[in-house]
Amino acid sequence: MLTKRQKELLELLTQENNFQTVEYFASKLGVSKRTTHIELGIIEEYVQSSGEYLEKKRGVGIALRGLREVASAKEHNEGSDLYDTLSRRIQIMNMLLFEEKIVSFNHLSENFMVSKSSIIKDFEFIMKILNVGSNIKLCSDIHGTSLIGSEEEIQKALLQFNRYLLSNSDIYSDDDFAENIKLLNTYYGESLISVCSNILYTYVRENVNAISDYYVQNILNIFIILVFRIAKLNHLEGQASSTLEANIFFEESAVRMLHKAALRLGLSYTNEDVQYLSLHLVSNRFEPLPEDEIDEVIVDQLLAKVSEALNINFSSDQKLEEQLKNHIPPMIYRLKSNNKTENPFTSQIKNEFSLTFNVIWVVLSEYEQELGISFNEDEMAFLTMYFQAAIERARMNRKILIVCQMGIATSELLINRIKNVLPSLDTFEIASIPELEHTDFDQYDLIISTIKVEIPGKKVILVSPFLTNKDIDEIKNSGYRPNKVNKVVKFARSHHLKKFTRKETLYVNSAFTSKEELITQIGDQLVNQNIVEPKFIETVLEREEVGGTDLPSGTAVPHGNSTCVNQTTIVVVKNSKKFKWNSYYVDIVFLICIAKQDTFETRNILSDIYNIIDNNEQLKELREAASKDELYKKLGSD
Repeated sequence: MLTKRQKELLELLTQENNFQTVEYFASKLGVSKRTTHIELGIIEEYVQSSGEYLEKKRGVGIALRGLREVASAKEHNEGSDLYDTLSRRIQIMNMLLFEEKIVSFNHLSENFMVSKSSIIKDFEFIMKILNVGSNIKLCSDIHGTSLIGSEEEIQKALLQFNRYLLSNSDIYSDDDFAENIKLLNTYYGESLISVCSNILYTYVRENVNAISDYYVQNILNIFIILVFRIAKLNHLEGQASSTLEANIFFEESAVRMLHKAALRLGLSYTNEDVQYLSLHLVSNRFEPLPEDEIDEVIVDQLLAKVSEALNINFSSDQKLEEQLKNHIPPMIYRLKSNNKTENPFTSQIKNEFSLTFNVIWVVLSEYEQELGISFNEDEMAFLTMYFQAAIERARMNRKILIVCQMGIATSELLINRIKNVLPSLDTFEIASIPELEHTDFDQYDLIISTIKVEIPGKKVILVSPFLTNKDIDEIKNSGYRPNKVNKVVKFARSHHLKKFTRKETLYVNSAFTSKEELITQIGDQLVNQNIVEPKFIETVLEREEVGGTDLPSGTAVPHGNSTCVNQTTIVVVKNSKKFKWNSYYVDIVFLICIAKQDTFETRNILSDIYNIIDNNEQLKELREAASKDELYKKLGSD
């Protein structure tokens, strides 16, 4: 989806019938020519999915050309609106691409109750979409009209369909990419989407530099389409057309990905399918964007600060340093130019690595003012993968294998549940039953399964997919202790939290009804006590705008920019009633105010908070507290 500025630029292009220079559009937007060029590049790909294109003439300018959805809808003059037109065209594409039907213009006209001329215009529009990068054609005879083309052309056409559907997702939903990708469930099947997303997520997490963050969405779409067509017994024929040569790493990657899909979905793939996927992995691999150079000192500072906050020494990890120096400059440039890169795995990363994710965000927020940017959840999720990979390389975490019948939906539910009750830096892998004979069990510290399996030499903990309290106790009794790098004895579990909590900043049985009210009112009191600067309130609200900090446990952990904090303080609110925060109803809130000089305490404080949040008994005790003294006491021992 386009940013606000990109939408403004597209509107300007739409209004202009004649060519205009880049300088003209730059002046209208109040930005540089270079920024306008970058925005035009993004818009160009966006409009192609709608059957339009940007026409450029050297020395003259640029203009938007092609059919326009709104204009086309108006031309019908049959009382139909934009949604009806969009919906009809998507249904027609579904008939042609997924149902592989032979259709007739007369039948479609009767079915959708529009004129035959409208259907003809629909087909003109549809083919402009599907023919972007594809030579797929319409074939008409006495039986009707259908699509014809090679397997590669069909898959390219499906890719254009996906882009068109997702680019118009704001008509259906205002959610993020992870939610909008669910629009594809209708056409490809929920199970297949889930399998492909999980496989690619694991691949990207393990090979974080193998695909540029900018192209992860593209690869996800390509992989979904390839697996879908394989499941329908359609395979690539001959050598896929490309000028790129896949090297052995990407060929092996393609084999691993398709092999997992084959085991989980019960399908067979060919060498041509492997080659096709490997070529796309090559074409979407990580390559630093040609941006202005940013002082590497900033990268070094960010690395040092996060290392300090996580209480892990990353100084000897040259791979992490190299990755960050490749990633951070283009990331900063993207944020400065308001060019949003949506990460389809943000939700998974937030759930699976919540501790690392939030520590990084708290630390990096102090650089927002210096760099003139505002971080968002998608960028934080990419950075989390880099640091989590470094934690795994340093063997400062443990690897846990989750075994489920199909290895997909139930396993993800189980991972989230375990993370909720045992927050840690640990890494989870998923395997279905057919995958077990191909699995190296020696690399895992713990194996948890929802079905009875025998693994020689390994103890397998059998649990319910919904992880009962009895299951949790069995996991704990097995000797597993989460967060190996930061073991804290039970009696001192909230030592770091209590260090920065005072009775004056505890609120018991308060009557807040919204997050804005809570943040503003408590923020004003913190300002009056000189604990934070007035701008702190604004930074907390801005953080909430880019992604809620609420959790399924009925708690929220909002935080603001550390440069606006004078004295590290943790505010604890026990509200009298639950109220809607973002996605969940909450009644316990930990407002985190960490000053720059206490950055090294970030992870310890967050660990203590998560230990409380993810302990049902301790949460229950907090909710039963009737006074500040009682609440303070129940936060833990000093």
